[in-house]
Amino acid sequence: MEEDISNKKSIGLVSDEMGDLPEEIIKENEISIVPFKIEYGELENLPGNVYQKIRTAEQRGMKSLIKTSQPSINAFLSVYQEKLKHFENVICVSFSSKVSGSYNSALQAVKFLPANLQSKVAVIDSLLATGTEGLFILKLIDLIKNTQLKFSEIIQKITKEIPNYKLLATYDKPKWIEASGRLPSFLPMALNQAELRNIKPIFGLKGGKLSIVGIRKNINGLGQTIFEEFEKQTLSIKNSGRKIKIAITHADNPEQAEKLASLIKTRDYLELIFVNLVCFPVGGHVGPGTLILSW
Repeated sequence: MEEDISNKKSIGLVSDEMGDLPEEIIKENEISIVPFKIEYGELENLPGNVYQKIRTAEQRGMKSLIKTSQPSINAFLSVYQEKLKHFENVICVSFSSKVSGSYNSALQAVKFLPANLQSKVAVIDSLLATGTEGLFILKLIDLIKNTQLKFSEIIQKITKEIPNYKLLATYDKPKWIEASGRLPSFLPMALNQAELRNIKPIFGLKGGKLSIVGIRKNINGLGQTIFEEFEKQTLSIKNSGRKIKIAITHADNPEQAEKLASLIKTRDYLELIFVNLVCFPVGGHVGPGTLILSW
């Protein structure tokens, strides 16, 4: 019996939650989100979201360490099965495989679909995170809606775009990152010494991994700091006359996110696409106050 595709839409989208897209964009574009797993440990019974839990834990002298793990193969499989009821093909965008097993789970899940459906699901390792992954998904949506490209052609074209996405990030307090247990043993001391000297390392993504891409001294707010580094790193684009699309994500730091947004709006070559919270699995490790600019 042949599959009835007469009422199906062309391409449906799936993503893990690391794209940090606002809920209205997710709903409008029918994006199915597969969440990561979070274990709050001692923080489980504290009130509020992960950032509020961490702050409360600090006040009470509790350890604020949380544990996270990638979505299971079955979580992706269930979403694929549901998506294929309504769409002829599915594209799944994952968080960078260099720092997470999400891509592998998404890829392995395809193998558990019936043989005739496996070719209908494509999994893309974005090598991106947070706002860069979100902007990448929005570009993918634009290709689906506004081009006549075939399914395979869209995959090829969007994959070539990955190196064009960049981000800059810095934390509020190094102690939150230290508490996450995700840093090399020598780094917490170096970060604390830098903090005492009013110096912030600026992080970026290189080949899907987080790396220090700049150092800023005499910090006057995270928003100003990030913006100054951004202008330094995008000078050639500014002079080319091209428009830069931007996303701001933050770990419960609306004041500095708004400051950064206001600076972006003073430049006519910049277009702010969205501002949103960093998803809790990331925010729980980088800690409250972290600010990220993606373009």
